[in-house]
Amino acid sequence: MGAQFHKYVKTTVNLERLRDGNWNVLDGILQIEPWKAFNVWGGRMLTPSDRSNLDGPYFLSTYAFPIVAQYPGAWSGRDDGLAVWGRLLKDHFRYVAGVYRGHNWQRDASNYGEHPLFASRLEYNFLDPEPSPAYYTASTYYGKADILAIGLAGQYETDGVGTAQQKGDYKAWNIDGLFEKRIGPDARYGVYTLEGAYYQYYTDGVKDIAAGYHQRSADYGNVGGINNGTAFLASTAYLIPYTLGWGRLQPLVRYQQFRYKKDMYGPGHPKTTQFDAGANYVLDGHNLRFTFDYVRYKPMGTHASNAFLLGMQFQY
Repeated sequence: MGAQFHKYVKTTVNLERLRDGNWNVLDGILQIEPWKAFNVWGGRMLTPSDRSNLDGPYFLSTYAFPIVAQYPGAWSGRDDGLAVWGRLLKDHFRYVAGVYRGHNWQRDASNYGEHPLFASRLEYNFLDPEPSPAYYTASTYYGKADILAIGLAGQYETDGVGTAQQKGDYKAWNIDGLFEKRIGPDARYGVYTLEGAYYQYYTDGVKDIAAGYHQRSADYGNVGGINNGTAFLASTAYLIPYTLGWGRLQPLVRYQQFRYKKDMYGPGHPKTTQFDAGANYVLDGHNLRFTFDYVRYKPMGTHASNAFLLGMQFQY
């Protein structure tokens, strides 16, 4: 839901139903937007972070959210705070920086009511400006623009991980890129997409508490679950130019790896990996598409598992 009260003042409220039947505030933002180059948002919003998190669940190139995107959030990558953002250089440069309530605001956790989370992101588009709103992103635009975007994000919180007795500072940063090119005039020969991201997560040598510590579920609150390690993601896709029935096929593959800090979660460098291969059947961009995906997932210290996923996405 959205409303506008003044030329420069807007609000956005989005709700989401949880698996246990309760409702939660996904976005609740007071938006003061006097200029394209400088805007102020307050409330619950997506924090400055990687492209995958700023895509949200509905604007990824794949159906399932990446396992390596592990920035903390109160709910679905959101947190409560204040941010400034803007677009410069004819929309080719975007920035966002904010201060948020932060991680582990829980009794017996490391940061009970003390230190905020600081977060920022810079992004430059070398070809067309991204057509996504505000500082949000997408991992494919299905040929609406030629994209070569590089983004750099970072977060910091004093005493952001661990318990009240054994706490550490939380630091994380990542660099990500998206290249999407229409091949031939009006994408006559299709659209090629390449995406990559590299992550570093630091916990100051301290193991964080479990996700959802002292709460009903990991779904509630920005508590626990941060791991120390290095991660990366690489994916590629090709939107076939020919219509098949009512839509077009977009085959894709993606590989992810989270490599944990040496000897902190087990001997050596244990890692978790996931490989996806499948295709989107695109009828109306992100508004209506079907996905078939084969997934091979190998968590740290256990055997690999295989799955087939059939998904549908419909927005209106």
